[in-house]
Amino acid sequence: MDEMHIAWGVQYEVARGVSRNWWLWDDVTRDVLEKLRGPNQDAAAKVSQLLSPNRPSTAGMVSPDLQLWTELDREELAICEGRLRGLGPLGESEGTENWYGGKIQQVARLEESGEKFQLLLAPMEMRKSTRFARFLGSRRILQVSIPRDVRTGRGDDLRRFFSQKFVLCGRVFVAFGAKDGKVFLMETREDYERPLRVPGDEQRMTLEEFVAWHNPMDRLGNCGQAVSKWATRFDLGLSVSVPVLAFDPDKIFNIEDKYVVPGVQKPPAEHIYTDGCGYMNCAALSLIGKRMAYKARPTAVQGRICGSKGLWMLHPSPQEQDMNATPKIWIRNSQRKIWLDYANLHRAHCIFDLVAPPRVTVPSRLSRLTILNLAHNGVPSALFAALMRETLDEQVRALTQWALPQDMRLLWKTVNQIGHVTGARMQQYALGASRALGLSGRIREDDDVPSDEPPNPVQDILNEAGERAVLSEEDQEALLAELVGAGPAASVLRDKVTGEPFTIHGVAMDLIQAGFHPLTHEILYDKLKKITSNVIEDVVRDFHVNIPLSAEAFIVPDPHGVLEENQIHFKSTEALKPPLEDLFPHTLLGDVLIYRNPNRLPSDVQKVTAVQHEKLAEYTDVIVLPTKGPCSFASMLAGGDYDGDVCVCIYDPRIVQSFKNAPLSRQDPNFLKDNFEDQGLIEKVSAVTEQMSRLTNDPDARRKKLQEALLSDISLPPIGAYSIFHENAAYVHGYDHPKTVRNAFMFNTVLDSRKSGLRVKPEVLKRDKREYDRKRPECLQGVGAADRELSLSCNVVPLIRPSERGVFILDQLHHAGKQMRDEHLRMYEELKNQFGGDRDPDLLRPYQKLVDDPLFQDDLAGIRAHVLKHIDLWRGIASESKAGPQTPSRSGRGRGRGKPSVAARWTKWKDLAQSFSSGPELPTDSVLMRFSDATWLGGVDMLRASCAYGEKPRFAWSVAFQTLCRIKAASVGAAAMTSSFADAMSIPSSVVRVLEQSRLGMT
Repeated sequence: MDEMHIAWGVQYEVARGVSRNWWLWDDVTRDVLEKLRGPNQDAAAKVSQLLSPNRPSTAGMVSPDLQLWTELDREELAICEGRLRGLGPLGESEGTENWYGGKIQQVARLEESGEKFQLLLAPMEMRKSTRFARFLGSRRILQVSIPRDVRTGRGDDLRRFFSQKFVLCGRVFVAFGAKDGKVFLMETREDYERPLRVPGDEQRMTLEEFVAWHNPMDRLGNCGQAVSKWATRFDLGLSVSVPVLAFDPDKIFNIEDKYVVPGVQKPPAEHIYTDGCGYMNCAALSLIGKRMAYKARPTAVQGRICGSKGLWMLHPSPQEQDMNATPKIWIRNSQRKIWLDYANLHRAHCIFDLVAPPRVTVPSRLSRLTILNLAHNGVPSALFAALMRETLDEQVRALTQWALPQDMRLLWKTVNQIGHVTGARMQQYALGASRALGLSGRIREDDDVPSDEPPNPVQDILNEAGERAVLSEEDQEALLAELVGAGPAASVLRDKVTGEPFTIHGVAMDLIQAGFHPLTHEILYDKLKKITSNVIEDVVRDFHVNIPLSAEAFIVPDPHGVLEENQIHFKSTEALKPPLEDLFPHTLLGDVLIYRNPNRLPSDVQKVTAVQHEKLAEYTDVIVLPTKGPCSFASMLAGGDYDGDVCVCIYDPRIVQSFKNAPLSRQDPNFLKDNFEDQGLIEKVSAVTEQMSRLTNDPDARRKKLQEALLSDISLPPIGAYSIFHENAAYVHGYDHPKTVRNAFMFNTVLDSRKSGLRVKPEVLKRDKREYDRKRPECLQGVGAADRELSLSCNVVPLIRPSERGVFILDQLHHAGKQMRDEHLRMYEELKNQFGGDRDPDLLRPYQKLVDDPLFQDDLAGIRAHVLKHIDLWRGIASESKAGPQTPSRSGRGRGRGKPSVAARWTKWKDLAQSFSSGPELPTDSVLMRFSDATWLGGVDMLRASCAYGEKPRFAWSVAFQTLCRIKAASVGAAAMTSSFADAMSIPSSVVRVLEQSRLGMT
């Protein structure tokens, strides 16, 4: 294919079809390839049309859209240019300002075939950009998704499998790292049965050259590291980021950390006051703000540069406040994760890769872990019940006020806010830059393992498609293939044929904006009932209770040293408190609580005093912590540091006043020795280098030895298990019992094991499973995907709480919550007493206005026959779906008999909708065809949908969703708008205020 100058995207699509068994390599003839010449944007979409023109539609066969192929062409030009333009920032490229590369992902999924593994190629995606992809080029990296159960149970098998070479269209790829459940492969200089080289091939690297560029094994600061810790440093190049500013190497400075005890060699992290936080001058921060179009210069930014990671805040020196000066950056040793040859830095190492700006979230919310802590430290249980009721009343009220005309616009806004619909669509348009733009955060309070992957609406769709039930890996694979095949940006959020959004919130919003009302439209009523029920379950079962007087933001160390122990400074550019009720709404003053998620130890939440200091006035949208005391204050907050950690402040006096600080929790002196394998046995990088030096004459063995180190953490440590063990111990023994505290430290240590190299002793894990692996009480079983997965893995033997321990706080709160849930759902059902819906006359009108006209009788008969035929098919698929039970196995791969898989049903429903929308075939001389441009007729699609609605409304909605919405909107007055504009719409806060005042009779 290279000989015929076939573009890489075309080659990839051809190979993808072969991997999926859609065609064979023998089908890829020279005649076919002649028709596939040209750039990706012209040829890539033709592959499936030419190689399987008569093949029925198959999930995943759809190619990504033009935007992706155009970007791939742009990257190819940059590679051939040879200036490393893809690294950014080098200005304009092919009409795109501030262009940078690495935005495309070549995706494969690992599947088990008996005892063996195989890789299946998926459509390319366009969701993020990383430093490695920008440096090597998107086409040089292949990311492979690994099922969770495989990572848990077959780590050694995975390492052996990924130590092989992989060939894609004659190019050899090898694995170089693992992160977030994926293994990453890079294209090397080696080819397989590929005699011809093309421009750009000369820039390829060997695996060892790549490692030496990013994380050289022979540098003094690297060679003494544990192999597992050294391997995690490749995460820096795999982090989602945006290249925003290239520093002059002479303006990159080293600065000492501030220590609890100065002069101590290699102090522990908790004795470093400034752990993870450096400085930038005002000019650098201002340029980053301009590059990202922020409203103002950021106080601090999170990013990666020169082998370092963390947070960089405004330099405190008055001499560094000039916005027009040369950009400068100061890096602390605690930020250095990779030691480089600083006298010969590569251009990539001098580019600041932005991860996130400061972002204040108001309000925050509680979780079950935080409630456990607060209750243990004196906050009364009745207050949590009151806060839960306030949260439910507010959220349910917003979803059930339907009486006035303006209520529908406020209802649309509420559904949008709860479902994050517009936000999710904007994050897709952001193409992985959502965090850097400040559109999204990194970790919610219930997440055990942080991830910087961009928000993935496809996974949300999968979760919703299963109606909160567990889908098998096969089902998820088929649905995922269909969804990602829809293309990048917001198109992935809607069905390509019917136009129906894939999420329940998106469906409700489309129905509301089309003019439907929940008291006259049963489908909208049912969707809102489900949304309301989900909101209630989220609060009742996951204890996501809003705290109006709370906020979360980055933490930074005091740059001036003016804060005393147990003091903080928090000033925000947006109001933290109601401006009409507080003289200083942007600044916290007085006693507050501060904590970091997830918090599991009694001392992980601290009561401190918020103060205002003139020297810290410039440090907005960050929480400034003191650099005094016996340890780093950040380390007291669940072992935190300043490399981008986010903390929550609660300043609701009802919670703060009754809270009392617990004594600082400390590990037993023998904790590591008793629970983890001997640290002296942890392999060092220097040992790997020595072993590789003895394999100079065996390059294959040398590569495998290197890959063994790079993939050392491919298996999944028992993080989820110790999350369960900790909560179960708290339920049985109490929150501050030594067994509970030990399990909290076990969780924290296992969570950090990728960096430390520590491994739980097998006998310890076995003993802990025997004691704590029990069926959890209902109050510890949340509704999130992680909770479902953890619950499936647990023993069926129930936990028993001793009666002398009294009522467990979460049991008590869960019981109260269920009563509130029943009360709200009963009130929702009572709304149906006002229901006046039957078949909507507006939807019937297009068909009915012509049905008695003899001029259209033949055409309408053809349309009706087409509709009735598809209603029969619809009923058949529906009856198949109901046949027999389907019970997922523990591994997620079991399947009951009789009922088709979700994958099979998905394909049938899709094919039905496609068939419905493409017919009937009317004669070219028919009346409707002759008057096809007449707007008063509505067109065949509207007549077809209207007829279907008259025959079977539920069927009509399943195959003609968007058409029915257009009919309704036209009947009440519609404004023409493309979907890309509609998907970007939201209701401004000023309009919300006017509508709410109107609701109150004030306007």
